[in-house]
Formats: sequence, C-alpha cells, structure tokens
Amino acid sequence: MNVDKPKAAKPKGTAPGDAAAPPKVAAASAKAPTAQGKSAPPGATKPPPPAPPSLPPLFRRIDWLTFALVTLVVFTGYYLTLSPDLGLEDSGELAVGSFYAGVPHPPGYPVWTLYTWLFTVLFPFSNIAWRVALSSAVAGAFASGLLALIVSRGSSMMLEGIEELKNIEERWENGLCIVAGFVAGMLLGFNGFMWSQSVIVEVYTLSVLSLVGVLALLLRWIYAPDQRRYLYWAFFLFGICFTNHQTLIVAAMGIEVAIAAAQPKLGRDLFAANSVVYVLGLILKANNMLTTFDQNTPLFVIYNLVGLGSLATCVWLTLQTGKLLTEWKPVLILGGLWLLGAAFYFYMPLAGMTNPPLNWGYPRTWGGFIHAFTRGQYEKTNPTSDPFRFFRQLQMYFDGAVEEFNFVNLLIGLVPFVFFMRMQKRERAWLTGLTAIYLGLAVLLLILLNPNTDRQSKEQSRVFFTASHVVIAMAVGYGLTLIGGLAATRYDLCRRWWLNSSAVAAAVALYAYARLDSQLPIDRFTALLGLGFSATAIGIFLLARTRAPMAALLGLFAILPAHSIFSHWSDNEQRGHLFGYWFGHDMFTPPFVGPDGKLTYDPKLREAVLKDPEKSKLVYPEMAREAVLYGGTDPGRFNPTYMIFCESFIPPACKKNTDPNFNRRDVYLITQNALADGTYLDYIRAHYNRSTQKDPPFFEEMMRYFQEMARTKRDRARGTTNIVARVFFPLISAVRPLDRYFTKLGQRIEDRRRRDGVYPPKEILTATPDELQQAFSDYMLDANRRLQHDMQFPNEPKQIKPGEDVHIVDNRVQVSGQVAVMAINGLLTKVIFDKNPTLEFYVEESFPLEWMYPYLEPFGIIMRINRQPLPTLSDEAIRRDHEFWSQYSQRLIGNWITYDTPIKEICEFAERIYLQRDFTGFTGDPKFIRDDVAQKSFSKLRNSIAGMWAWRVNDAKTPEERQKMFKEADFAFRQAFAFCPYNLEALYRYINLLLNVGRVEEAIKLVETSLKFDEENAAVYALLDQLRGYRQPPLGAAPLQGQLSQLEQQYRTNPADPQVSFTLASAYLGLQRTNEALRLLEVLVVNPKSDANTLLSVANAFAQMGEVVRLEATLLRITMVLVDNPEVWYDLAAIQAVQNKQPEALKSITKAIELSNARLAAQTNAKDLRLEAARDGRFAPVRALPEFQQLLAPK
Repeated sequence: MNVDKPKAAKPKGTAPGDAAAPPKVAAASAKAPTAQGKSAPPGATKPPPPAPPSLPPLFRRIDWLTFALVTLVVFTGYYLTLSPDLGLEDSGELAVGSFYAGVPHPPGYPVWTLYTWLFTVLFPFSNIAWRVALSSAVAGAFASGLLALIVSRGSSMMLEGIEELKNIEERWENGLCIVAGFVAGMLLGFNGFMWSQSVIVEVYTLSVLSLVGVLALLLRWIYAPDQRRYLYWAFFLFGICFTNHQTLIVAAMGIEVAIAAAQPKLGRDLFAANSVVYVLGLILKANNMLTTFDQNTPLFVIYNLVGLGSLATCVWLTLQTGKLLTEWKPVLILGGLWLLGAAFYFYMPLAGMTNPPLNWGYPRTWGGFIHAFTRGQYEKTNPTSDPFRFFRQLQMYFDGAVEEFNFVNLLIGLVPFVFFMRMQKRERAWLTGLTAIYLGLAVLLLILLNPNTDRQSKEQSRVFFTASHVVIAMAVGYGLTLIGGLAATRYDLCRRWWLNSSAVAAAVALYAYARLDSQLPIDRFTALLGLGFSATAIGIFLLARTRAPMAALLGLFAILPAHSIFSHWSDNEQRGHLFGYWFGHDMFTPPFVGPDGKLTYDPKLREAVLKDPEKSKLVYPEMAREAVLYGGTDPGRFNPTYMIFCESFIPPACKKNTDPNFNRRDVYLITQNALADGTYLDYIRAHYNRSTQKDPPFFEEMMRYFQEMARTKRDRARGTTNIVARVFFPLISAVRPLDRYFTKLGQRIEDRRRRDGVYPPKEILTATPDELQQAFSDYMLDANRRLQHDMQFPNEPKQIKPGEDVHIVDNRVQVSGQVAVMAINGLLTKVIFDKNPTLEFYVEESFPLEWMYPYLEPFGIIMRINRQPLPTLSDEAIRRDHEFWSQYSQRLIGNWITYDTPIKEICEFAERIYLQRDFTGFTGDPKFIRDDVAQKSFSKLRNSIAGMWAWRVNDAKTPEERQKMFKEADFAFRQAFAFCPYNLEALYRYINLLLNVGRVEEAIKLVETSLKFDEENAAVYALLDQLRGYRQPPLGAAPLQGQLSQLEQQYRTNPADPQVSFTLASAYLGLQRTNEALRLLEVLVVNPKSDANTLLSVANAFAQMGEVVRLEATLLRITMVLVDNPEVWYDLAAIQAVQNKQPEALKSITKAIELSNARLAAQTNAKDLRLEAARDGRFAPVRALPEFQQLLAPK
C-alpha cells in the first residue's frame, strides 16, 4: 500500500477543488501614489477603500451532493413510516387549521399554517391528515439535508483552519466532509424527537427547518462578514422562527454571541440594543406597566442576568473596539427585519375574519389576538429556584440526549472543543456561536420550562428540546471530521488510544446487550449492532498498524446512523396506525361485529341488525343527527373536529380504506374544558349561533388599545388625552378602510363556506356573555359560602374540595386552579344543555362534571347524556357496554380480559408485553404496544366509562344494584389499566374502588406494576407507601367480619358514644370499608363528647389514610381541647404548610414555638420545636418566607 502524498496547502478560505481566491490588498501606511508615482496633493480626494476580495461560493458541489443524499434518504424513511390517517394529540386540530388556513392553538403558527395549507391543495389525494403529515416529512427531510450541507462545509473550514490538519489529502478531506454531513443529517433525521414529529401532523419539523436555515445563513455571513445581506436574511428568517415556535427565541442571545465573535463592532452594538431594552423593561416594571415579573422572582432574576450580561458584554466590547454605536444602522435593520418576520402573526386576525372551523382564541378581535399570541390559556413561565430540582432536570435532559444519540456519539461531539484553541478566528466564532445557541436551546429553555421528571412530563416536554439536538448532531459531525483528520495526518500518535477506546466501547455494548430486557428482535439486533461497530473498530485498528485505514474508517463512520434508525424505529414509526382515526370516527359510528367476526361500520348491515330485536341489544346506533358533542381530552375534541370538518368534506375515493360513507357535518362540537374562556364562547357562537355574535373592527380596536396605553392615569381620571394619545386619532381613521376590506373579504369566504355546509344550517343556543358572568358569580357565591363555612366551623368536614384554591384577598374571594375552572365549565355545559332541549347530547370526558353523572349511559367509546336522570342502568345497557368493549379490545390488546381475570395476570401481561416486548401468545395489535399515545388515549376512554360505573356503585339503592355496578366498574378499570399501565388517573380511580372492598394486595400490585413504567414519579411512590400501611389495620387489631353486625347494632343503639363509634370505625378500616369509616370518624371530630385521646386516635387514622384535609380539621379541634400543647399546634402548622396555606401555617407555627419556648423555660431538657421546624421537610412551602425565618432565628 503506497503512502499518500501530501497535497499543497490551499489559500485560507478556499474550498478543495476551488480556484484560490485573490489575495487581500494590503492597506498602505503612506498615501496612495498618483498615476505619475507622486503623492497626491493636499486636499485631494482620497481613493475609495479597496474592495473586499472576491470569494468562491461557500457551498461546494460535494456539499450539495451531501444535502441531496441526506434529504432523499431521510424523506424515504419518513415516507415509509408516515401515519396513514388521522393521529392523536394535536393532529386533528392542526389538520383542520391547515385545511381551512385557520388559526391552530396558541400562538397560532401562521407560517406553518400557510405552508401546510399548500400541501392540502397541491396533493388532492388521500385524506387531509396524510397530506399535512407529508408536509411534516418534507420539512424534516429538508432540515436534515440542510444540516448535512452545513456540517459538510463546516468540516472543510475546520480542517483548513487547524495547522496540524490542513495538509490532509484532498480526496480524504472530501470524503470526510460528505460522511460527516451524512452522519449529522441522519442522526438528526432519525433522532427519536425529530422522527416522531416528522411522520404525523405537527409543527416542530418546520420550526427546526427554519432554525437550521438561520444557521446556514449565519455560517454564510461568518464566511464573508462584508456581505451583510446574508445576516439580514438570517434575522428575517429568525423572526419567522418565532412564529413557528416561540421557544426558539431563546437562541437569540446565542446568535448575538456568534455575531460578536465574528465581528465585535456589530456584536457590541447589538448588545447595546439589548441593554436599552433591558433598562426600558425595568422602567416599565417600576411604573407597574410590566407585570410579567410580579410574583415571579426566578423569572425576574433570569431577566436581570440576561440584561446585566448584555450590558457587561457591551462594555467589554466597547473597551476592545474603542468605540460605540458605529454600527447602529445595521442593528436597526436587523431588528426591523426580525419584526418583519414575526409580523406574520398578523395573519391570524385576517384568517379569523373568515370564521374558519379552527379559530383558536378568536384572534379576529384585538383581545383575542393578544390572548392567542401571549398563550394566555397556558400556564405562565415559572422557573424553579430549587437547585436540586434543576440538577434533576439536567439529568433528565442528559438521559434523553443519551437515548437519542447514545453515549459514544455524545463523546464524539465534544471533540471539536479539544481543537478549539487551534482553530482560526472564523471557525472559533462559529463554534462559539453554536455553543451559545445550544446553551439557550437546552439549558435556558430547561430553566424556563421547569418540567417535572415523571414520565408524562418528560413526554410532554421532550419535543421542545428537538432544536437543541440540531447542535448536538452538528457537533457529532464535526467531531467525526476531526477524528478522521487526525487519522489521516497523525495516525501513529492516536492509534493506540483509539484501539483502547474501541475496546472500552465494546465492553459497554456487551454489558448493555446482556442487560437488555426487551425480547423484540429489532431491539436485540440494535444492541448487537452497537457491539458490532465496536468490534469492527477494534479490527480496523489492529490490522492497520502504520497507515491510516481511511476507506475503512469512512465506511464505519457512514453506517453509524444505522444504530439510531433501528433503535428509534419501534417507538416512532406510524405506518398502518389507525388509532387516531378510530378514536375520532368511532364516536359518531360505533363499530359492531359483522358476520365474519370482525368489527365493521357497514351502514346497511347495521340497519339490518338494529331491526333484529335480539341482535340490536348488542349494537349501538350511529350518533343522532344534529347532536351536540362535548369534547374533553385533546384527541376527544380535536379528532371529532377533524372528522366533522375534514373527513366529511373529502370525496369517498380519498377515504376508501376507512369509511367512505362518513359524513357528519351536522354535528355541533363544543369543548367542555374551554367554556369558561370568553374568547372560546365567541368562537363557538360565531360557528353555531352566528346571528348573536357581533365583532368589533380589528385594526381600529388595535389603535384604540395603543391610544389607551399612551394615556396616563391623570388623563384617565380627567377623561382627557395627551399629545401622544392624540397622534392615534388620524391613525384610527386611516385603518378603517383596512377593516372594511378584510371584514368584507372574510364575510364572503364565510358565506361560501356556509353554503357548502361547513356549519349546520340550524343555529343552536350557546352561552351568552351574561350567562358566562352569571356562571362565574354563581360559582364565586357558592365557593364563598363553603369557605365561610370552613372558617366558621373548622371542626366540621371541609366543604372546599381538594385542589380547589379559594382564598380571601383584600376582603374579596379569589379562586384559581383547575378544579375551579372545571366547576365553571360544568355550569356552562348545563346552561347549553338546558337551552337546547330538543337536541341529543354526547360527551367524551376529560374531567368529571358532577351534574352529568345521573344522566350518563355508555355509547360505544364515549357516553350519551340523557335528557332526564336515569335512576339505574338497564341490564341491556350493561351487557351492550361489556360486549362492545370486549370486542373493541381485540383490535388493541386482544379480547382476553373477563370479569374473573386476576389482577396478577393483568400485571404480568403489562410487564411481559409493554416492557419486555415478549409477544408470545399475544393476540392484539403490536402497533398498539408501540404507540404510547394510543395507549393513553384509549385507556382514558375506558377509564371515563369506568368512572361512570364507579359513581353508580356509590349511588346504588340496593346491595344487588351495588354489586352489579361494582362488577362493571371493576371490569372496565381492568381494561383501562391493561391498555395503559401508567395511566395514573385510571390507576387512582381503580385503587379507590378496590380499597372500598378491602382488596389492598391487588391495589399494591397495580401500583408496583405502574411504577416500573414511571420510576421517577414521587406521587406514585407515596401512594405505594400509603397502601403498604393498609396491610395492617391502622387502629389496632380489627374485629373479625363476624363481629361487625354486633358492633353496628351497638352503634345504632348509642350513636353518640365516642368509644362505640371509634370501635366500629376501626372495624370498617380493618375490612377496608373506607367510606363508612370516614363518615364515622368525621362525626367523632365534631362530637362534643370526644375527649383528647379519642381525637388523637382519629387524627392518627386520618394521617395514615392520607386524608390531609380531614386531618387538619381534626387537629384544629384538638387545639381547642389541648390549648397549651405545643406538639398539637406544631403538627397543625405542618399540615397547613403541606397544603400551601401559608398564613394559617405561620399563625400555627408561631403559637407552637411560643408554647415550646415557654416549656423550655420551665424544663430545659424538653424538645425545642424551633429546631425541629428548621429541619422538618413538611415546612418546605413556607421555609423561604421572612416571617418563618424570623421564627427560626436564635433568640
């Protein structure tokens, strides 16, 4: 084998194969000579500065080849795994938003909406969801290809800029660039985060594409800083990034760092602009005009850190450059172009004026636009101030990165930093910028999102970090380039180290294979593939002792993404997944078993079956015509939205593989969770009660808003305007023609849609603004009444519900939290139900609404709301529900669960199928086992119906009815758990059912199984500990079942005797009849005959049962008996602190410490409760309060 000859060094900044760029003209220190060779006379015009040298194009043919290759391969992979139809989660609403070019969920995604709308028009075949999912695949593939382009060219720049590597032979440099770009693009494309979003209807792939586009333009500018047009385009595209996903704004500081590293003068003035914005924000906050940071200290700390950091950087760069604001014009241009890109948000009010089927937040009004833009319906940013929590979040992020890239690739991604100081300024600027951008997209975003570390929180937050994985993939590509460059130029120095590293990697891969639980063939193959890579590397380095085996190394590098593909296929492919379609379609048309034994939707066959008196008992009819459907969960409202507004409007040929006859444009869809939001009531009123919805002109309303902002408090008090506010008067007049034009245009489009039947022709009565206010008032009065009761009668059972945040501030009742909002939603659903007595109503439940339960009966996968309460459900309704879900289970996990299936068998099934992926004997659909979203969604459906049965258990009038309802609830909960063993809502509700009949061991088994799926969930661990405490009766030895009737007789004879009541309560607890025990214990708390010992025993019982609210009421009662007992006041304070009742907790702990100090004065060896409180974890919610710290301070 001949030794490769080194090539001649290329001029700096050129690409392999490109002609050398002309050298830069040196600036003369003396005056330029004239044509005659003499100096120019004084006062003569100086010649213009020399033009920048002409540079070859940044991206070369091999870079574009890499781009094309990666784009094609990734798109092929996406296309083969594309979802064939409607998916779950946000799929339905986003597809409807695309089809009608409407307004999806906040913040609206206007550019994404227009982009995907084009796909619904340009591909007039298949269903709408498939067309929009195709747009996700295209965006994801191009993002991966563009990343490969950047890495390919950036690799060459890095090799050229490092003295030790720049003499690499050209063919190997080209090969390394192609392979590095290919690997980086494939790692991004088949990253689990990216792949999962590229085969469904989602917004994230376009946001990633726009971010990678910004990086490409930024690299182009860094390559030639004098050509600022590329930087301008980058900022315009970054503005579009902000419309694609607002979380990408955290990359802004990183982009500015890259600019400062490449061109300090421009970076200096950008940070000066940041500093001005920072100071203005402080001024607005000081004048109470900026309230974002009120009661959000961690966010204000971050704001100050960013602001002060910008100020410090500006000062430092000013000292380095010696000037300030010399680049103010480019800074203004950059800011203006960013605003221009972000201005696409104003598409939302224009789209809203057409009254599209998806018009989230109703942005055609100024208030609705602000509500949507600021994501008003979502929880506000609330960073943590707990460093230990942040470290757990960092661990979660790191574990996710390892899962997506594997540990070896992450180590390779660190290689570029080893060479950082050897790089030239241009490459250092690029790497510095990428690092800063990554810190924003990963660390800063992690701080702002503040996610929990349980399974559900991980799954909800993981997609937000997809953008940060762009930088990781780039780092891996650059790392491979530098490793390859070392191999080509310094092989003799590195061979032994690489050989040892490969051996360690092989040992780790072998250990991982031995520890693998999954029996799925592809998972085991993937584990062996990692071992094979390491073994191949060992072989290469053993055989090649003196000369770098470049061809073999490039081949090994090129197949590295295969591990990512095989390891992520199972969880992300969507080929053949129809679960979302079933979820939406089957609400309207419940399937039934046909003559072939399979589920069918055939309308003629259904009609024939319904005419048979016997067969019809087991078959549900289709949903009634012109019915109202209350949607609850995300798929429960989004999927029927899609079925009504998309599936009903495409020709049968586009849905020939599902239900060609489907058309339910007659149904009125209303979201039960959003009725308390005034903008949502505007939204559905505009759809279904159009004659009552009157909208103000948008642009005029916007100008009046800004005019009002310009008025001072003094102006408002006097009813006057100032000079700034008066400027808006002509502007208000100027925008009126704009309002008229777009309002008329929107009306024409809406009229056409109504003629086409987009909305039912018959109006229904929806809730009015007055009824919304009345619902708020009714709830507030009721909450106030219950709060006053709890305050006046602290020893009685609390009437404020758990999780219901009701408190008094400045003598006014304030409510917050999900429980309060859902209570108001419940009142409004009842208003609409009562105002439309001739319509049928159905519900897909998210949160239980108490008023509905007496009216509900099963209707396939959802429930029907009867017009009158049902005293009991018929045997026919029971049998139909049981048979329907038994058959329906066949298309999910198989039809094997019966009334008598042991809990242990269900738990073993869950572990074997979901965790170990051992499909031996499995008769269901393996795709369902790979689709965790489908598992959660169908488990929720079954859990909702199980909850209805459980409600009827408690409402039963006879023991026979109670047993019958219990049997159905038990069966339904078994199925719900088997569908998704980590559905905590189903788990908690099922456990409550089991505890009422003393089945503690089965409850423990369920929780232990669920924990194996969600090992970071502290609440489930606490539940398990609580259940294990039930294994022994909490109040001593419980009487035998045979003694129970005797104790009950004694109680009936003497119900006021505390000892008799307590003994019977102990018996009920021993038999796990919790409800009866709680009733007796609550009576004991208010019984005036209960002495201190009895009350302490009751408190102990409530503590062991986890009944925090009841425990607090009991302790309050004890403080009236043992007034001077410091321990009682201390325990009361701790329980109040746990419930975040800060004023009450401070009052109680103050009393406890006062009594403790008095006792210490008399008994020096007594327990010091002040010291106990300092280390008691129950006081964590109040520990940071100054009042609490003052109590703990040494006296």
